[in-house]
Amino acid sequence: MKPLVSFVGTSGCGKTTLIEKVIPLLTAKGYNVSTVKHDAHDFQMDKEGKDTWRHKKAGARAILISNKDKFAMICDVDKEKSIDELTAMLPDYTDIIIAEGFKKELQKKIEVFRSGYSTKLQCAEDENLIAVATDMPDNPQVQGRKLLDLNNPQEIANFIIETALK
Repeated sequence: MKPLVSFVGTSGCGKTTLIEKVIPLLTAKGYNVSTVKHDAHDFQMDKEGKDTWRHKKAGARAILISNKDKFAMICDVDKEKSIDELTAMLPDYTDIIIAEGFKKELQKKIEVFRSGYSTKLQCAEDENLIAVATDMPDNPQVQGRKLLDLNNPQEIANFIIETALK
């Protein structure tokens, strides 16, 4: 399995923003990054009226769309896919997988713990929690844990390289 680190935390705490800052730092060092995101709600990737939307509306359970540069697949599932099942679908050129969410799965996790958004550490009892990215290093909930400066994406990227890629 490819190296995988998941960013977890409460809704609105800045997981996506942090991931957006970390990815270019990893790619600048030559790593091919793939991502996988868990959505606790329904999501829509298709646009009403487009051909693939029409295929789905007509009853197709899986739709692939492709051009010379990329492809995408939308599939109905009978049960939610595990992170292992999802990451197995990623391209072979992937060097590292950055996930967002999946806090109940068994992969390495960095919890984003931000002032004004986070009140309780979500993965405090999870042995797969490898670090907390925070702007509240004095908060008692994070004491005794590996702390990363939430406002220093380079530090977080370096930690991922040292922890997941070495």
